[in-house]
Amino acid sequence: MKRNRLFGKRRRLAVGLLFAVLSGALSGCAMPEDFAGILRPVEEVVSTVRQNMELRQQMNALELPKDVESISAGRYAYETLPDEEKKIYDQMLDAVMNHEEEVTLSTSDGRRLEDIFNCVKADHGGLFWVESFRYTQYQRNGHTEVMSFAPNYIMTEQEREEMQKKIDRRVQNYLKGIENSADDYEKVKTIYRRLIQKVDYNMDAQNNQNIISVFIGKETVCQGYASAMQYLLEKLDIPCVIVTGMAKGGPHAWNLVQLDEEWYYVDATWGNSKYHDDEENDVKYVEYDYLNITTEEMLQDHSPQVKFALPDCTALLNNYFVKEDKYFTDLEEASIAKLGSIFKRAYKKGKNNISVKFSNRELCAQAKEYFLTQYHISDYCDGLETVYYKTDMQMNIFVVIFP
Repeated sequence: MKRNRLFGKRRRLAVGLLFAVLSGALSGCAMPEDFAGILRPVEEVVSTVRQNMELRQQMNALELPKDVESISAGRYAYETLPDEEKKIYDQMLDAVMNHEEEVTLSTSDGRRLEDIFNCVKADHGGLFWVESFRYTQYQRNGHTEVMSFAPNYIMTEQEREEMQKKIDRRVQNYLKGIENSADDYEKVKTIYRRLIQKVDYNMDAQNNQNIISVFIGKETVCQGYASAMQYLLEKLDIPCVIVTGMAKGGPHAWNLVQLDEEWYYVDATWGNSKYHDDEENDVKYVEYDYLNITTEEMLQDHSPQVKFALPDCTALLNNYFVKEDKYFTDLEEASIAKLGSIFKRAYKKGKNNISVKFSNRELCAQAKEYFLTQYHISDYCDGLETVYYKTDMQMNIFVVIFP
């Protein structure tokens, strides 16, 4: 490949090097060869000359930026970027996928690099071998001429290949039984359920910022859940991206998923019943409150902080409760009978819980009063002497928990 000889052709060239890990930076500049204003010890002068020579050698060794063929067309975060930043995204991803130590980027501006790299991570949840990156700016007369990108890997390429094989074997268990002919809603629901059932929430889990914790360790935190959700849905050809921000006063991660050309929010972490009240719950079960919800619902307790634009999710068609016919807009006689039938069927099948959702808070409160406070649930569930319940008046959901 052609080498960049720009810096090797000029002898009287003042060159500077800026080095940064994400947004942190160290800088230094070489003096022009004819500078004569400060007397320094001989050892210091020799050291500076040697450093400048080494710096020029480094720059001469850098290759020209690659024209990389994109593998990310159609991915959500990628498509929000302007063309010049898509090119940088492609170069970053190519370097990571090929385990490159350092590559030259098609930019001299480091201000957006972290945002672009976060777009790469948002679109590709399976990049378990890379943690962060550092970049180096090569300057001439105070102006950046060349910028390089160096991923920070947490394992060698051989270790990565061995880990990928282990992950691939575990992933098959998550995808098992999902037919290609199944609709996308069923695919998303199945992955959501299996992640919660198979993986525990544990703040102390190892590798909890990547999918190793999910598929190998079987315990993770929100970043692991969100990364695994993106990784698995990608294999099912369902568009999905990782969204990060704040929730419950701390950092959090969840997903944005496209179904039938409409976008929905999904939070598998909050679907784990033990995440919310681990000390009170003896049994972990799947809560569907945050499976395919709207922007309005999500923003009640989640605050996205990503740099890419997010859609306004308004669709209800693929919301779990709407799709499963557990969503109620009134409490007329027919609706009460239908609710009773839902509770009866779940009780007879031996399910440990059943959730229903209402269009507003008043209906949710009225249903809870009728079925639980007045205990009319016993009219439908013969022999039921004790029942537990949880209510989420923010989401207008109540959960019946059978002993």
